[in-house]
Amino acid sequence: MISDYMARLDDHVKFLHATRQPPFSIHFHLHQGCEIYFLIRGDVNYFVDKAVYPLQHGDLVITNEHEIHKPALTTDAVYERVTIEFDPALIALFQTADMNLLQCFYDRPIGEHNIIKLSEHDQTALSALFAKYADLQKQPFPEAPLLKLGCLLEILVLVQRCFHKNKEKESRLDLPPQLSPILAYLDQHLAEDLSLERLEGLFFISRFHLSRLFKKHTGSTIHEYILYKRIALAKTLLREGRSVTEASMDAGFNDYSGFLRVFKKKVGLLPRQYAKQHQTTAPK
Repeated sequence: MISDYMARLDDHVKFLHATRQPPFSIHFHLHQGCEIYFLIRGDVNYFVDKAVYPLQHGDLVITNEHEIHKPALTTDAVYERVTIEFDPALIALFQTADMNLLQCFYDRPIGEHNIIKLSEHDQTALSALFAKYADLQKQPFPEAPLLKLGCLLEILVLVQRCFHKNKEKESRLDLPPQLSPILAYLDQHLAEDLSLERLEGLFFISRFHLSRLFKKHTGSTIHEYILYKRIALAKTLLREGRSVTEASMDAGFNDYSGFLRVFKKKVGLLPRQYAKQHQTTAPK
């Protein structure tokens, strides 16, 4: 099993250190596995599910494949970050009764405790490990995948320790009082009609004002948010063993062929492929 991962490690672990100059927009998205996000430069509010985290330089954000998320840039300052996306099934191979490096990614409610405030010492240690991984990416020798995996495990050990050490230091931005009940409603009624017209009638708010308000505070549209929430729910249902048809209907996709098309586009796999792959490899 481990040899299969080692032969294609870069397909299962995607490391990126990137710098960009705003303005540009980043949409809501989901990953196939877990993500570590480390902010180096930039002014960012990070949106995960219904939470908005104001980030400072050196903050860490962790998400799993069920959490829709996006960074929203609040100024035109240079934006630099490191991200690592990885397949949790690979890391689960190293799980023991006393060690679970995926705990901080899954053993918490969706959209809660995503931000990790790092001490200066931990920022330095993590930055050194990121630099080590980046350097290994440039090395073509046969042992490089093994060394990259070892470096990733070191990173995950440090992330896990920092998560438990700093769990109570989480800070969030409060969403406008008009938005909070609407997001809570969306969460509980994803299988129903969630058109702007219906939300307008339910919450006595102009659909135009709602659209502007949502865009202002998240940088994206409410339609996009609902779409990714429904995909996240469909992924959960498929992992639990529901049929593709059931997952489609229960997640609010009334057009079956449309569901297949958008799921493949956003997740990278057809729902049946996703179910087959993840029902057997989902971390516990």
